[in-house]
Amino acid sequence: MDFDTVSFRKALGCFPTGIAVVTAGEGAEAKGITVNSFTSVSLKPPLVLWCLGKNSSRYEIFTKPVDFTISILSEAERAISTQLASGPDCSLTGLPLVEMQNGAPGIAGALTILECQRETIHDAGDHIIILASVLRFTSREDGAPLVYFRGRYGALMG
Repeated sequence: MDFDTVSFRKALGCFPTGIAVVTAGEGAEAKGITVNSFTSVSLKPPLVLWCLGKNSSRYEIFTKPVDFTISILSEAERAISTQLASGPDCSLTGLPLVEMQNGAPGIAGALTILECQRETIHDAGDHIIILASVLRFTSREDGAPLVYFRGRYGALMG
């Protein structure tokens, strides 16, 4: 019996997820990628994870650095998410950025910005799982989160 991966992907799309941007590098060399595979793992110690496709054109960019930043986007950053979601261009040039202590910029206006240090990379089928410690974070109390559901962006009341 064949497994219908297209239908499986649609089924998984029934789970609404938040949208985040992972950034790595410093200054003009900084790059970004949109992810919806972000989740918290542990409070003590503070751990998070995100997943990256092995066939991503950005695989080398985001598996080399140990330090990176995760910006959890608000509905107002939909255009940023779209820009960094696909294609070869992962430049942050022209985007509203905030300087972070670890060198990787955060997205200005994001609901939360996490400064992370990679702990491990785990093999997971056609993806890898990147587990990271959260070193520092900033968060704001207002704003509606950007969510993804059934292949489309949406927002929740913030």
